[in-house]
Amino acid sequence: MYKKKFVSLDEHQIFLQGPVVVFKWKNGKDWPVEYVSSNIEENLGYKKEDFLLRRIKYSDIIFENDLHRVSNEVSNYSLNERNMFEQEYRIVKSNGEIIWIYDYTTIIRDENGSITHFYGYILDITKHKKNEEALRRVEKLNTVGELAAGIAHEIRNPLTSLKGFLHLIKNGERKAEYTDIMESELNRVDLILNEFLMLSKPYLTHYNKIDVHILFKQILLFFETQATYKNIQLITKFDAEELLITSSENQLKQVFINFIKNAMEAMPNGGVIKIECKREHNELCIRFIDEGSGISQENLKRLGEPFFTTKGKGTGLGLMVSYKIIQEHGGTIKVESRLGKGSTFEIKLPFC
Repeated sequence: MYKKKFVSLDEHQIFLQGPVVVFKWKNGKDWPVEYVSSNIEENLGYKKEDFLLRRIKYSDIIFENDLHRVSNEVSNYSLNERNMFEQEYRIVKSNGEIIWIYDYTTIIRDENGSITHFYGYILDITKHKKNEEALRRVEKLNTVGELAAGIAHEIRNPLTSLKGFLHLIKNGERKAEYTDIMESELNRVDLILNEFLMLSKPYLTHYNKIDVHILFKQILLFFETQATYKNIQLITKFDAEELLITSSENQLKQVFINFIKNAMEAMPNGGVIKIECKREHNELCIRFIDEGSGISQENLKRLGEPFFTTKGKGTGLGLMVSYKIIQEHGGTIKVESRLGKGSTFEIKLPFC
């Protein structure tokens, strides 16, 4: 009865252009095939009989590095009420060639709703994957080119000043302010290179459970004098006394300091900066709300780009580093702003 249901699919393989495999549902990775379309040999090199006589199971031809992931996804989809799902993974053909396939799978259930089989239509997408990889390489090269151009531009300015003052000193003109300016320009070059290195090197991080409430107490103590001097009030609002997340304390501290510093620089005439922390579902939501000059919609789209900044002095790399840190923590950053009304930077991080 089961085979009769699918045997007619062979007539439609010219339209489908890909093999159809039906394997029996068993927990784990043991998936014996009960039906396979006749074009399996043409596409993958295996004979139908090898599957139907159980000499080969479907799990045997999945690339070893992908098998665990595919098995987990099959199990996860089996636990919900979905009847269809899609996957991309690699398969090893009979000649040893590894190809990428797109698998569109329908879950077959009996009258009681229990899973009996998986019916999968698989399509070779190796060329598509190679094209994607080629595009990624081009995109990486473009990004590297933009970064290189930005670094060259940012470093050329202080180097031009340094060469000019060295020329004056060689000609016998020596003034104290020359060396002060030269030192300042060298510090700027050092800042640019350090921030760029933070983007390029892999982080050797240690993740621990930390209380965000305690972390902010330490950070706000650092800004206390500066805030008073600039007539800025820092207000915190936490919805719990203890907000634990698993993270790198130093990296999060770097992000939070960067956001508070940016908010203070956006408020030269003083005002209030609100920092809110609350739990939203399974995420910790942290908002930095300032009363600064705001950011235009055009500039909002460019936040996080290297060397783009709305400040007179700055490289834009600080925000780019912050984006990278939050991304590596499995979080997101969202920015809302209106000119003349201030900005809100929202960070969402997963709870423990």
